[in-house]
Amino acid sequence: MQIGGTLISGLVRVLVVVGTLAAVSYFVIRPVLDTTEKVSGGINNSIQQSINEANRAFDQSNASQQTQTDVTTYIKNVPAKRLPQLSNCINRNPSSIRHIERCAKRLSHKK
Repeated sequence: MQIGGTLISGLVRVLVVVGTLAAVSYFVIRPVLDTTEKVSGGINNSIQQSINEANRAFDQSNASQQTQTDVTTYIKNVPAKRLPQLSNCINRNPSSIRHIERCAKRLSHKK
């Protein structure tokens, strides 16, 4: 009887642990991941919109190829955590190449 009781006790413990992990996954981790996905999707859309505005500004201006290269380099050097700031900065005056360049240059340097 001792072996059967120990086996059943161990099996119950394993089932309780698995059930607890499943519940935590479903009620805690899943909602956090869904929220994170929504937030990151919104940030990505905002950043893409800013890049599109910058491209339109380049198309409408007579900026030199060197200026375009410089701005592109600055934007590539902006750390990921600062991309929302870059997007907000560009959206304040998206038609000015000089403004876009200042935003990208300022945020590309690590502080």
